[in-house]
Amino acid sequence: MWAEVSDSVVRRAPASLMADPNERLDAAMERYARGDDGAFDELYRRGAPRLRGFLLRLSGDGALADDLVQEVFLRVHRARGHFAPGAAALPWIFAIARNVFLDHTRHPRVRRGGELREDGGIPEREAPPDTKGDEALIGNELLSIVRATLAGLPVLQREAFVLIRFEGLSVSEAAQVLGATEGAVKIRAFRAYEALRAALKQNDPKPGATR
Repeated sequence: MWAEVSDSVVRRAPASLMADPNERLDAAMERYARGDDGAFDELYRRGAPRLRGFLLRLSGDGALADDLVQEVFLRVHRARGHFAPGAAALPWIFAIARNVFLDHTRHPRVRRGGELREDGGIPEREAPPDTKGDEALIGNELLSIVRATLAGLPVLQREAFVLIRFEGLSVSEAAQVLGATEGAVKIRAFRAYEALRAALKQNDPKPGATR
């Protein structure tokens, strides 16, 4: 059963995210950039869930992700005059979010507390919710493996994979967020993908084995 679902878990981005063209988010950001303060509520409502998901996958800490979301929107407010009309809002906001996250990991208190590993990853703190039934159990086990593997990746690989596979950004948009070439982003995402495939395969029970 694990073999049947492993690739789909690694490859699949949430359907609701992929289906959303983000046009309303773009429009709200453009209005806000022009000085329309009334657009902030819509910008936050549409952008905050995506932003929190991105930061949660980078940090593995829900409380930290919530704090960083607030800092990101503060920086969005300060930088809104630099947003280019007609540009896609999500990559621009994600680029700010990435800088906020990296600033956090460089904080001396984070390093002294031992939270930041040498590879740039931060240990996962959020446990999956309690569920019942074999199907839910398998889903939770797969999710735990994916989370643990992502947390153990070098931060550059994790960022590329999350942006492309989970957030649904194109390689070009991910490169914009990461300040890297498209070729570099492809390599990082591929290495992360291979690490996840290996982790899922390693946890695939042998035929006839029971869990």
